[in-house]
Amino acid sequence: MGFDFECVRVATATARTSMETRLRLVNEDELDEYARAVTRGFGHHFDANIFESYRAAISSGRALAAFDGSDIVGTVLSYSLELYVPGGMLPATLLDSVTVQPTHRRQGILTKMTAWSMKDFHERGEVLSCLGASESVIYGRFGYGPATLQVDFTLERPHTKFSHFPEVGGKLRFVEKPEASSLFPGITHRACSERPGYLKGSEKLWDLYFADPEPYRESASALFMVVYEEDGRPEGYVTYRVREGRVIVHELMPATREAHAALWRYCFGIDLMHTTHAPKRPLDDPLPWMLADPRRLRQSVRDDLWLRLVDVREALARRTYSSEGRLVLEISDAFCPWNEGRYVLEGGPDGADCRPTSSEPDLVLSAGDLAAGYLGAISFTNLCIAGRAEERRKGALEVADAMFRSSQAPWWPNDF
Repeated sequence: MGFDFECVRVATATARTSMETRLRLVNEDELDEYARAVTRGFGHHFDANIFESYRAAISSGRALAAFDGSDIVGTVLSYSLELYVPGGMLPATLLDSVTVQPTHRRQGILTKMTAWSMKDFHERGEVLSCLGASESVIYGRFGYGPATLQVDFTLERPHTKFSHFPEVGGKLRFVEKPEASSLFPGITHRACSERPGYLKGSEKLWDLYFADPEPYRESASALFMVVYEEDGRPEGYVTYRVREGRVIVHELMPATREAHAALWRYCFGIDLMHTTHAPKRPLDDPLPWMLADPRRLRQSVRDDLWLRLVDVREALARRTYSSEGRLVLEISDAFCPWNEGRYVLEGGPDGADCRPTSSEPDLVLSAGDLAAGYLGAISFTNLCIAGRAEERRKGALEVADAMFRSSQAPWWPNDF
């Protein structure tokens, strides 16, 4: 690969001796032991029957492990995918199954695995890296920033009356896994192909989605799958679970205005259910504006997709911008030092150019904070007010906010 992280030395927890921790990609015959380590890392017991649902997905990615002798004590699984940014799709790596065994914490293993991964991504030409963070305190130190937000909706049945509802002439029907697997990826792509944060899932990840393993269910039912059609054309779908009188919307994916309304009305009208809970919705979901009593809709906003600019220059040059502008950015990046420096960015709706410069900076910020504003979910003005960016030239924040603004709220629609 051009770099050697085969052997990494870290201190033991007792500091009496030292141990040699080796990092390498696992082989096919080590996948079951790898899965055991992942499940332990997340506080579960390994189930060989459930593992068969994961095997194909795991083997389609790059499974990095940290070894203490022959024991796997750390894991990072990387999938090479594509992420939509304004202007098109960029090569991106989705990180999954990031764990360190409880017996080996506080020994620098996660840091070593992340450093190994960043060098690997950079050499492969993967411009971006992204993940869903189980804990928001972890990944900022590695240069990731929260680049999309989600809103969780909860609404009780008595308050689901609509005041505004489009005319809907289609029909709804249940589908089973074989038909859903042929319909849903295409619907998702139609619905989200121009929404920043859309990560195009691979066939193997969709297969895992439809396998619906037991640990994903959190004591709720298996997925129900419903498609909305107009004149025989699929225009949207919803997948959901039920538990103790609650509808738990897993995904609601409309490709049209009519599908959006029809699918929400369906979720609110399921017999014997008293509550609908729909996590992971985009901030610009128009549902609140359709309800007769929107105040009854409980909403909770939080971070969702965390983004890392593996190659700052390429990430800035290979997207378009909402308005014409020029900025000189000074980027600090101790974890990926190849990104450190000043760049002049000139861009607009038709494309961009980004190159190193020695000019005085307009804005100074870290690679992680640039990642947070990269898709347009967080303004650079807010980052500056929070003390995470510094404006060196008056008016630069206004230019940055206008350039990076997105017409659709950035959203990570699937968990891949």
